[in-house]
Amino acid sequence: MVDKLWNKKYVCLVFVNTLSGFSFYMIMSLLTSYLTEIGNTVSVAGLVVGLFSITSLAVRPFTGYISDNYNKKFLLILGMAVTGVSVAGYVSTGALGGLILIRVVHGTAFALVSTGIVSLASEYIPASRFNQGIGYLGLGQIISSAIGPGLGVAIMNRLDIRYSFFVAAAFAFAGVLLLALFKYKPDIRKKEFGLKLEDVICVKALNHTCIGGIYSFSNGIISSFIVLFALTKGIRDVSIYFTVCAVFLFLARPVTGRLVDRVPIKYIVYPGLLLSVVSMVILANADSMYLIILSAVLRSLAQGAVQPVLQAECIRRAGTGKSGVATSTYYLGGDIGQGIGPIVGGVLAGSLGYPSVFYACAVLFVAGVFLFYAGTRQKNLRPGRM
Repeated sequence: MVDKLWNKKYVCLVFVNTLSGFSFYMIMSLLTSYLTEIGNTVSVAGLVVGLFSITSLAVRPFTGYISDNYNKKFLLILGMAVTGVSVAGYVSTGALGGLILIRVVHGTAFALVSTGIVSLASEYIPASRFNQGIGYLGLGQIISSAIGPGLGVAIMNRLDIRYSFFVAAAFAFAGVLLLALFKYKPDIRKKEFGLKLEDVICVKALNHTCIGGIYSFSNGIISSFIVLFALTKGIRDVSIYFTVCAVFLFLARPVTGRLVDRVPIKYIVYPGLLLSVVSMVILANADSMYLIILSAVLRSLAQGAVQPVLQAECIRRAGTGKSGVATSTYYLGGDIGQGIGPIVGGVLAGSLGYPSVFYACAVLFVAGVFLFYAGTRQKNLRPGRM
């Protein structure tokens, strides 16, 4: 194990993760517009876009096994290369069948890259700063989520929507180049092929997976309904909510990272979950931009602190030899939460009104407190212990 956090290989992987984020977020808000622009209906466009999450969810359990048992560098290069080809492929065909195939391939590559990058990076993070290292690794995704959509729109407005996709693909291929220069000697132990439950699901991580899924559920709810909710209150330009979230997510990770490697994780998770409850109650009752922004600040500070801590703890519990399956298990919660959040939210909003969807999130965060307690009551784990 390395003895310092900011070693060359860790820094390289942080950059690769950032490039991967840009290739994803630059086209996230443009794909539906492009699909309708070339003649597809909104419902068909929504189906094609949704296939990404469905595919990612379907293959996610197997990406951990693949990452743990094969050459991580090669798999990441393959995943980033396929991502680049897929992103460019969207604007290279107008055939619906071809677009569906590209979307499925892109979702598969995304699941492989997002699992593999954490698994490989965990080999270059010192045990004494593990939580901090996992937190910093995610900063690239926060930066790209804040800048990427705007960059994609700016390129579209200045040139053409197709150029946005080509630039996003270029980010992925830049990641391939960085990985090609990355020196890595895999420690692969040959074993007889055969999948067992523990090869695809880390049971020890399921409590934390559920809590991570609650955060993703709330993210899906908020991104789907906050604009409509704000309009019912006569509040416009609510998109600033997402900018505030990105800023405070970015600020929370370094601060929490320094703290959590020195104290038991319960001192981060319990306050974070309770702060999340408060933020959702404030949002449900917000009647001004001030309260909406306050909710964004509180939720982002909580999420930026809790999520990387839970992810790092999943890897600790599984052991670095199973970092891939631990990571894929944790991301399963995110895939499921992000997918069902808008569906459940639509039902609640239609029958009980928009505030009900935010109250539902608050209730789930309360449930998260009990889930975390149930998962740790027999072990008072401290950072640095497996």
